[in-house]
Amino acid sequence: MIRARITRNHRGEVQDITVTGHAGKGPYGYDIVCAAVSALAETLVLGLTHVAPVAMDHHLDEGNLTIRLQECPSERTQAVLETFCLGLQDLAHSEPRFVKYGESITDRPGDGRG
Repeated sequence: MIRARITRNHRGEVQDITVTGHAGKGPYGYDIVCAAVSALAETLVLGLTHVAPVAMDHHLDEGNLTIRLQECPSERTQAVLETFCLGLQDLAHSEPRFVKYGESITDRPGDGRG
């Protein structure tokens, strides 16, 4: 199962993203759900790097994505993040046996940046 966890600050802005696991819907290399999540994850990193740049720590490899923003996101950055979240929510809704999506609010110090 793919598990996606989104952490937001008290203003509702995305601060952290963690996506782990494999869907297991199809054979390795032919799993359409894994392919969809991979495409969303890679596009998100490209968007946050080239379209709406933001300071972040990130790691993306097979079956894992972690992103931690190091600054308050701009409106444009937040739009890219929200689009990613909508894509994952849609997959979790249409493939609930293979994708789990959850959100939480952070209370970590410094979440009110900006």
